[in-house]
Amino acid sequence: MKSVSLNTFPPKEVLSELNQFAERIVGREFHQMGYPFDQEVNLHGFYQWLIETKLCDVTLINVGDPFKTEWDMLESDEFERRCLGFLARSFGFPEDDFWGVLTNGGTDGNMHGVYFGRKYLEDAARSLGLSSEKGKPILYVSSEAHYSVRKLGDILQIETRMIDAHPMGQMDIDDFRVKLDPERPALVVIAIGGTFKGAIDDQEAIEKVLNEVRPPAVYRHLDVALFGGYLPWVDDEKFRNILNQKARGFDSLAVSGHKFLAMNEPVGIFICRKDVPNHLHSYSVPYLNGVIPTISCSRSGFDALKLYWRITTTGEDGFRRETAHVLKMTELLEKRLKEVGVKTWVNPCSTTVCMERPAPEIVHKYAMACGEDPVLGKLAHVVVMQFFNEELIEEFVLDIEQTMKVKGERID
Repeated sequence: MKSVSLNTFPPKEVLSELNQFAERIVGREFHQMGYPFDQEVNLHGFYQWLIETKLCDVTLINVGDPFKTEWDMLESDEFERRCLGFLARSFGFPEDDFWGVLTNGGTDGNMHGVYFGRKYLEDAARSLGLSSEKGKPILYVSSEAHYSVRKLGDILQIETRMIDAHPMGQMDIDDFRVKLDPERPALVVIAIGGTFKGAIDDQEAIEKVLNEVRPPAVYRHLDVALFGGYLPWVDDEKFRNILNQKARGFDSLAVSGHKFLAMNEPVGIFICRKDVPNHLHSYSVPYLNGVIPTISCSRSGFDALKLYWRITTTGEDGFRRETAHVLKMTELLEKRLKEVGVKTWVNPCSTTVCMERPAPEIVHKYAMACGEDPVLGKLAHVVVMQFFNEELIEEFVLDIEQTMKVKGERID
């Protein structure tokens, strides 16, 4: 019971507006195809548990390092560490060589990667005796990578060199070789699943160029926003190893919890080698019991519980079955679109189906994301997620086919 008496529900007219809003949202939940969100989050039990345990009326905040051991405030650090441990193992990090944190979203995860990378490289430059100018890292990122990386380079005042991309979205390795400075540290952000075309940058080719040009220090951060949720569970070992830290040697990665990992609001996961945070030179905060390595101080303690619920209710077998399902549905969607005469493009092991842009009413009905490419023309894309099924795909394809018939565009 609250010390000050308050209403449990808002006034009737407000509740009526909220109910109408909920009805509209739920009515369109399976027509959100252009963005990588699962609309079958399977969290009903979680919210029921919050009510039954009365945690729903508790403020729960995680502060700073989730691996801290002395803290008297209410927190869920233990469950955050369990989530990080599960994901670190799925990404091939050694059990004793990783650190991580749940972030406030995918961009926040990339912020940690770029910031931690800059500090790591600045330390390396000092140890190598580089001058202040030669010691400044350069950020390299593909033009098809998520826009947040370029924004973060601007925020953190790091010189950023945009690398060209091939028409299907992969980083142009020849352009990377030309633009890579041999005299300054290199902070390379690698897109494992480009935002619009779902392309995977070639880590082996990038590594080869780095070994040839030999910048004085290198930090590799992977943006694996969507793909990080399912690549560890694909059958093909070649694709699984893309996110195997032991095999690839990358320094950090950021994955979005609200994409394949099916959280229903923004949350991200940042994981790096254990040594990386040691280069931050963070200020010690006495009232927070020491050094705070994270960029954000306060984070949701409920995110850790929600993600742990998702992991334990799904399990490795569940993630494998979901992965197989989305890849199967991607193949079916591509096949059916081609059968009705729609040009489509799908990258290997991607669930992003790019296509020639359909009629505006289709784009609106299915909340498709649109873009324009100098080679491929006007495009839209669908990101196949766990909620896709044969019936939904057929509805979508038949709607497109009908608009093509009306405009006489069908190619027989």
